[in-house]
Amino acid sequence: PRVECVNCRLNLKDFIVKRILIRSLMVSLTLLLTLTLNAQKNFGGLALYTVRDDMAIDARKTLTAVADAGYAYVEAAEYKEGKFFGLSPQEFKAILNDVGLKPISTHQGDLTYENVDQMIAAVKEVGFKYFVLPVPPMDRYTEHDDGTRTMSDEDVKFTTDLINKVAKKCNAAGLELLYHNHEFEFQKTEK
Repeated sequence: PRVECVNCRLNLKDFIVKRILIRSLMVSLTLLLTLTLNAQKNFGGLALYTVRDDMAIDARKTLTAVADAGYAYVEAAEYKEGKFFGLSPQEFKAILNDVGLKPISTHQGDLTYENVDQMIAAVKEVGFKYFVLPVPPMDRYTEHDDGTRTMSDEDVKFTTDLINKVAKKCNAAGLELLYHNHEFEFQKTEK
């Protein structure tokens, strides 16, 4: 048997309005789902040290691959003679922007009192938040016969003074200073 609703008349106008509302809801839900999935697509960061050989061959191609792999942030690990991976700060920043990566931190291993201001300016120009000292000045620790690196009391004082001075300069420039420690900072000293 057929059931009819006496008071249920759906005119063409109501039909079209309801159809538009349903379609709008479907499009909105689809858009929301797409945005949610894409928002989670790129996450986390990659230390570019892990792809340093590829960066030396073709930085743009490597950074594109990093972004395509889903990373959102990068940490640089090579800065020599005023360049990140052989690129000026402006070039490096432009490539990061082009591929959608955000610079978060950079290891500045060749730091000296003489070049700290240039390094800070370059780090700021690219847009990094963290300036990382990955090691004490490499000439400030000694090798022992057993291969264990240790720092003398003098080396510790020099490194501590350097870190404090660089921290003040970084802070004044709006950067945060980080120190990447290793096993030799925890070795017993001469005394």
